[in-house]
Amino acid sequence: MASLATGAKLVGAATSAASHLNAAKKVVSLSKFRYGHDPSHYPVKAMKFISTHPSLWKRVFCVVAVGITVAFICLVLLLVFALKPQAAAFGGEQWWSWLLAVLAVILETAVLSALLMAVVQSKAQTEVFTETMKLEKCWDAERMTKQRLAKDFQIFKKNFFVRVITFPLNIVPVLGSALYAAINATFVGWDYMDRYFDAVKLPSKLQRVEVFGEDRSDISALCHRSTYDEDNEYARFGFMVALFEATPVIGSVLFPLTNACAAALFACDIERAGGPSVLMDH
Repeated sequence: MASLATGAKLVGAATSAASHLNAAKKVVSLSKFRYGHDPSHYPVKAMKFISTHPSLWKRVFCVVAVGITVAFICLVLLLVFALKPQAAAFGGEQWWSWLLAVLAVILETAVLSALLMAVVQSKAQTEVFTETMKLEKCWDAERMTKQRLAKDFQIFKKNFFVRVITFPLNIVPVLGSALYAAINATFVGWDYMDRYFDAVKLPSKLQRVEVFGEDRSDISALCHRSTYDEDNEYARFGFMVALFEATPVIGSVLFPLTNACAAALFACDIERAGGPSVLMDH
């Protein structure tokens, strides 16, 4: 009887240990991600990747140099001509009115420089994206095509109006930027991966299924809980991308290029996994 009791205890202990092991594996395993890696890591990996590939960092350096120059000129002009009037509009000579005016000028600088650099930056992003995939030997010239030049002139991005409405959240340091990134995460992630979807000629309907899990309109997806699910790869990727780009001034100049590289690294893992999973299901 004693041996049976001991055996039962050992079986119970083994079952408990196996249960804890499975739970631990679930926490640390990468298998819950369809393409093998956590997409939220790609923006950081991209910075390291660019730093070790001269063909990329030279291109990034040139665009960033122009962008910083444009941003600096915008900042100086706004400080000279817009700071005092905005401080007066916020409350006259109160200290907090000057603080709000400075934050407003920083926000306006980011928006203005981004608009002025939009086409040049978009073209550079396409080049960085394509070059990264070629360096990773994942660009199939016979099957893939670079994003059309016409798209570089498209200022209106996916979920554009929600982004515009929520953009002022970035005035609040850290928390406001994090909230902005969370609201727009999936659409930002989709925007960056659009270059890959175009390259493999993935139809718009299948893009929505790939990103949202089913064919939903932007409005429907915006109000659907699964759009913000932490297990949604495009939401995880887009959150970090949007958060990096919310960095004052330099965020709109440097990170759009490093994030294009991040999107390419993500695309490479999708290619190594056999392509977008939505194609396997259809």
